[in-house]
Amino acid sequence: MTLMWRWRAKGRSGPVTVGRLMNRAFTVLVGLILVTGLAGLLASAPAFMLVSNPLIKVTEARSAFNKTRVLMGDAQRNLDGYLLTGGDAYRAAYEQRKRAYPDVIAALRSAGGYMASRQIGVFDEEAMHWWALADPLIREIPRSAPSHEEVNAIHAQYARTATAGRAVDLVMTDRLVQLNRTNDILNLVSLILLVTTVVVGVLLGARIGRSTTRRITTPLAQVLRVLDRMRRGDHDARVTLAEAPAEVDTVATALNAAADEAARERDMIRAFQQHSAAVRQHLSQAHAVTAAAQSAGELVDADHAVIRLVPDEEAPSGPHVWSASDAVGDVGPLAATPVEWLAVGPSMAFVAVPDSGPHPPETEVVALRKAGAGPVITVAFGEGAEPVGHLTVIRRQGRAAWHPYEVHLISMLAAELGRILTQARLFEHASELVTRLREVDAAKTAFLATVSHELRTPLTSVAGYLEVIIEQEAGPLTATQDRMLEVIDRNVLRLRRLIEDLLIMSRAEAGGLEFTRESIDLRTVIEAVIHVVEPAAHKTGVTVTHEIAEPITIDGDVSHLERAIINLVSNAVKFTPDGGAVTVTARADGPDAVLVVRDTGIGIPAEDLPYLFTRFFRASNATRQAIPGTGLGLAIVSTIIEGHGGTITADSREGVGTTMTIRIPLSATTTESIAPATAGAT
Repeated sequence: MTLMWRWRAKGRSGPVTVGRLMNRAFTVLVGLILVTGLAGLLASAPAFMLVSNPLIKVTEARSAFNKTRVLMGDAQRNLDGYLLTGGDAYRAAYEQRKRAYPDVIAALRSAGGYMASRQIGVFDEEAMHWWALADPLIREIPRSAPSHEEVNAIHAQYARTATAGRAVDLVMTDRLVQLNRTNDILNLVSLILLVTTVVVGVLLGARIGRSTTRRITTPLAQVLRVLDRMRRGDHDARVTLAEAPAEVDTVATALNAAADEAARERDMIRAFQQHSAAVRQHLSQAHAVTAAAQSAGELVDADHAVIRLVPDEEAPSGPHVWSASDAVGDVGPLAATPVEWLAVGPSMAFVAVPDSGPHPPETEVVALRKAGAGPVITVAFGEGAEPVGHLTVIRRQGRAAWHPYEVHLISMLAAELGRILTQARLFEHASELVTRLREVDAAKTAFLATVSHELRTPLTSVAGYLEVIIEQEAGPLTATQDRMLEVIDRNVLRLRRLIEDLLIMSRAEAGGLEFTRESIDLRTVIEAVIHVVEPAAHKTGVTVTHEIAEPITIDGDVSHLERAIINLVSNAVKFTPDGGAVTVTARADGPDAVLVVRDTGIGIPAEDLPYLFTRFFRASNATRQAIPGTGLGLAIVSTIIEGHGGTITADSREGVGTTMTIRIPLSATTTESIAPATAGAT
């Protein structure tokens, strides 16, 4: 700290402030600027006084001498011109120069006589002698021409005059050099003095500025470091200052107070999260409301917490009250008070400060007095704009008022309670609905199994008698009758397949679908399937081909695998327009046998692919085109393939075609029974 900052002005006392520090610094800096300017002025004055006036005089003398020399030169040239040409213009110019000479030489004596009076006198004598020689020559022409000797004499005299003029010029030049040398010395001295003054001023100003800056920025830097630590999560950081300006100290005090308040808020928020989690874990409305009352009271250290609900046949009945162990007052009357005066939303009622929120009716005010209420918060909660109830927290008279974050947390807890009650109600409804759906699903499964079994028996009789009639064992048929019976036969076959699909799905869901594993040549199964499907494909103009390079042996159930592959190939044929193609390929790929069924049919929309193997699901484009089907085929295929430990995937583009890929483990050498398929297989 410099000596300057130990100075105290008379009559000033109290804490050091930023304003006072800045005023002192600016006062000193202004003084330094004034001292520097005065020093520069004092340094330049001697040079001006000692050199400036003499320089002006020398300059004036040189100017007067130059005029005299120029005049003499012009006179000599005009004389020479007149001697050569005899022109009147040359004579007139000569005469003009002669008349001007006395004034010019007088001006030269006046300006330069103080430093070169002798040399000027010599110059004047030589010039006058020249004029004396020139005048006769001017007068004799044109009567007679001057002789050669006369011309040489006048030229020689002009040369002596010029020599005398150089002596005058030399004296003035020497004087000018002396003055310039003196000026340089004085300027150097002035520069040194000025630079010294400026350097001293700059150094002193820099020290003052650095000292002032340090007094201000050092405590501010401490504040900023603490702020940065807080920003990075060090919530315990606090500012500790010594000898800081009053403003910075005030900021630090406010920052520490805000940090302490923020710490209390964080503790409250952590407590709120814990209490909120404790309330959310209850799926029963009654339990959730009871837990919320306790959480609200404990969260803000209240004496009482009361939750009153709007009468509703689905809501838990009666108020829910929590009281601290040392609470005073009777909250019974408050619990019995209706909850119709406060709207759902951010509204809050502070009974101790009526102007800060909507004021409750007189009946509730009386009930609050009986409860010994001091600071009170009442928050309405509900589902949207529909009120469900009020949450009221009470502190006894004489206790501290609510902090804003406590009010906010109570509001959040009330809103959370509204959501929890809604979720609990939905959960209860959902539980009831799931129970009913399970009952309906079980009844549906039993119904399908029963209906399928009951339909199978009469359908077998119908098929038997139909076969007898078609083979004309009961008598001859007309062509029309034969066509009708063919239609009946096709639909009987279709109905039989539908019944078998329903039976398979019912058994799978009931866990009764079993597979017998034996060694199977997949190529043989595929060829048998192609043989079955080819007639139907031929009728629709669809070409069915298969490519199997070598025998592929797997362990599985022949009948179920045939059914699965028939379903896939039949689907491909059914959804492929006339002229299309269906290709079936099989190969061994590592530990798996890979079966691929590819068609050029209508394809499957991308949004339908995730649901393709769900029972009773049909692609939207198939439904739009009214292509018949039950939506069970691919679900059965998926169940059978999964029962063999394999997988099935679909890749399709609408309007381009579909590719179904099945992967089944290659054969093990033993024959064993595969565990029943799970009831939830799809």
